[in-house]
Amino acid sequence: MRRNWRKRKNTAQLPCCRDRFGEQACQSLRKAQPALFEKRCLTDHDFSSIDCCGECRKYIERNKISSENSRSLQKAPAMCKDKHSIGFCRRFKASGMGKYSCSDAEFAVRVCRHSCGYCNDELYSMKNAPSMCSDTNKAIPIVNGTHLYWAFGREDKKKAI
Repeated sequence: MRRNWRKRKNTAQLPCCRDRFGEQACQSLRKAQPALFEKRCLTDHDFSSIDCCGECRKYIERNKISSENSRSLQKAPAMCKDKHSIGFCRRFKASGMGKYSCSDAEFAVRVCRHSCGYCNDELYSMKNAPSMCSDTNKAIPIVNGTHLYWAFGREDKKKAI
């Protein structure tokens, strides 16, 4: 039996674009500190592609900001590394963690970015920009340090009377 030793193509994809902090929170950040908001949209990978992706895109389009101003975002982060230990990320890559795995970009990119293959410059090119999310009511895990927080997309709930 002959083995195929060719390098496997990286199948990692960045998560779809939505405001994981919440639409109102991202709008409030933009209004309260516009200079800081713009700087983070143009230089901070996690903020512009995960935390406030939708609001950053609207802001950049509305203000006709050139893609040249966000060139650093069109490559993998300079400090592209795992936030957890090598052992943890090896186990995470091999067998996941509950229902989460490297294929769950919203979680994996925050926890084991390098081990899960999210340090490839090609992922961050303009031609591979993630599309806007279509399911805004899905619960989305947001990892801050070692804690897992839950953020929920916009959902209109009627109060029972």
